Amino acid sequence: MKACFYKHLQRTAGLCLMRPNAGHKRPYQKTIIPTVLNRQTNRHPAKFKAVFLALGFQATIAGAGEAVNDADLESELKFLAAERKIVVTASKLEENVDKTVATTSVFTQDDIRHIGARNLLDVLKLVPGLGITQTMLGVREIEVRGVKTLFSDKVLIMLNGHPLDNNLNNAGSTWVYDDLPVDTIKRVEIVRGPGSALYGANAFMAVINVITLNAKDLNGFQASTGWGSFDTQQYRASWGKQFANTAEAALHFNYTDTNGIDSPVAQDSLSLQGKPSQAPGNSNLFEGRYDLEWQLGYQGFKVDGRYIKKRTGAFIGTSFALGDQTVQNYEDYFIQLSRNWKVTDKFTIDTRVFHDSFSFDNLSQPEPSLFGRNALLDKRNGGEIQGNYQLTDKQNLIGGFSYTEDQQSNIIDQAGLSPEQLQPVATPFGKDRSRRRWGLYAQDVWNPLQNLRLTLGARYDQYNDFGGTFNPRMGFNWEFIKDYSVKFSYGTAYRAPAFGELDLQHPFVSGNPNLMPEQAETFETGIIAHPIAGLTTQATYYHTNVSEIIGLVPGQTTALRYDNSGSILSEGVEMEGRYDFDGDYQGSYISANVVHQHTIQDNRQVADVPEHRANLLFNWAFDPHWSAFAHVLVKGNTKRNVGDSRQDVPAYAVLDASLLSHSLFSKSIDLSFTVYNLFDKRYYDPAPSSIPGDYQQAGRAYFGHINLRY
Repeated sequence: MKACFYKHLQRTAGLCLMRPNAGHKRPYQKTIIPTVLNRQTNRHPAKFKAVFLALGFQATIAGAGEAVNDADLESELKFLAAERKIVVTASKLEENVDKTVATTSVFTQDDIRHIGARNLLDVLKLVPGLGITQTMLGVREIEVRGVKTLFSDKVLIMLNGHPLDNNLNNAGSTWVYDDLPVDTIKRVEIVRGPGSALYGANAFMAVINVITLNAKDLNGFQASTGWGSFDTQQYRASWGKQFANTAEAALHFNYTDTNGIDSPVAQDSLSLQGKPSQAPGNSNLFEGRYDLEWQLGYQGFKVDGRYIKKRTGAFIGTSFALGDQTVQNYEDYFIQLSRNWKVTDKFTIDTRVFHDSFSFDNLSQPEPSLFGRNALLDKRNGGEIQGNYQLTDKQNLIGGFSYTEDQQSNIIDQAGLSPEQLQPVATPFGKDRSRRRWGLYAQDVWNPLQNLRLTLGARYDQYNDFGGTFNPRMGFNWEFIKDYSVKFSYGTAYRAPAFGELDLQHPFVSGNPNLMPEQAETFETGIIAHPIAGLTTQATYYHTNVSEIIGLVPGQTTALRYDNSGSILSEGVEMEGRYDFDGDYQGSYISANVVHQHTIQDNRQVADVPEHRANLLFNWAFDPHWSAFAHVLVKGNTKRNVGDSRQDVPAYAVLDASLLSHSLFSKSIDLSFTVYNLFDKRYYDPAPSSIPGDYQQAGRAYFGHINLRY
């Protein structure tokens, strides 16, 4: 490959592209090569300019002072298109998705734009093995491989590598990040399976890393807006700039407001007994949020973070609909200082210190004349140091140490006849608590042969309140025939007890200070094949045993009590494939994934999760500037819990369709229009047995979007 092409891009687009040598892997926290280009970049060089503009690069390929012939350019475009397969989350090293031992999915900015995604969950629902369902609290829950909890506490969500699970009371991060806007996202990397060997707590069933646009990606100003059904509005403004290679800055502002779906609420149990019903008749899922993200760098130092303010309603209570005055208020932010230190050409050290804060102040109205208020503040301070050593061109070592202090305070638990007459309850739901923990980890990624990769790693975490936990990871990826690879991995993971599970005080439910962490042990094996040009297929079998599950059992002083009890066996097969068209239809593709999952607890199929799920996606690039996209989600029926006499929640299929354009009107405008649930299918997510009906989901809905670049 000619070096002149890289110099050409550096001058025209402000990019720093450096192709690694064979076997060389750059550390996780170094700059990532932009990977938002799809196979449309394999076209004629004249259309390469349009692709760059559509992704926000203020580049002018034509008129460069150095000539690049078609053969060189075509070769480089293929290389850049292949970069969409790079993943860093699986091993904290840049790897090709086909070569990593982990089961990984990557969505680039271009992928996200085509599916008409409004928020992060619109992206995650396309991932094999992941399911998104409604909860009674208004937030959504993430199911992974048949394992689902109300707070999605078995999934670790990260933003640019920074963990977001700082809700100490309930352990999950979907309270604030379930509706994360996508306009500022560059890529989303989803690693299914255990991740505690690298990331520690909550990397239990999956790790989701959201990587946002930086100064190099923006290189100027961008703005976008969207409008849709349920009075939905979205606004975004982003700015980024590099200053003489010594400083950089990127700022993102997002604002979202919606009334939410207007879903009918079934009559509550009291009304079925002939007593007055408290149900208002419809859900109350309004939501408003704004957030600010910053990335500032100077001479190798970087300060980044995000601030989010969110206000939302709720869907329905456990046995009644919540009143119109129910409102949930969340405030979340983190700030992080980091730097990469180059000791030698082969040895670097990554350092970071951070401060996180999460708080909520919620008002509930379970009855017309009964109100409750709950509030708390969680803070987290910590740091991490990681060494990255390239032993040889074929072997990379990683080792690190982290220390974190967690603190929960400002507990408020009140009740009264009106919001103005609230008084503290006798036994608040929690108490002030602190936690200290440290972790030590190491990993070896070795290519003993050109077609064989071995990964071996482990992590030990020590907590002051329950002790230590050790989690190993190992696997291989072997290309036994050209374009055909088989892989195998083994790993364990843990989820630490949440403060709410340790300290909950309630007339009916109590916490347990003696809880131990949940444990997961997973075996995976799969095959990746490229049988013909443009076709990628993959099949994965997984077997996960979850033990020491933290659940509710009969208590001594209360009706129920948290305890480590029972286990879950989750196994299944995930099959996926994608075919990218060439020639006149280049940029078009068809993709599908099908999952069969079997999840057993207490010798029966787990309730509220399907045994089958499938996604079918089709993108048709019928013009250099226009494309059409369709997505069909098929979900099998879901069984009920023991003692629930209702019929199974029926299966359904839903079709979404989008029309998209890019680089219109002086090549600075992108447009999209998406219709969700095109055929207005009535379908439901499962609700607890205390609710006669289920959560009816949105009918036909619309969303239009405009993106501007300056």
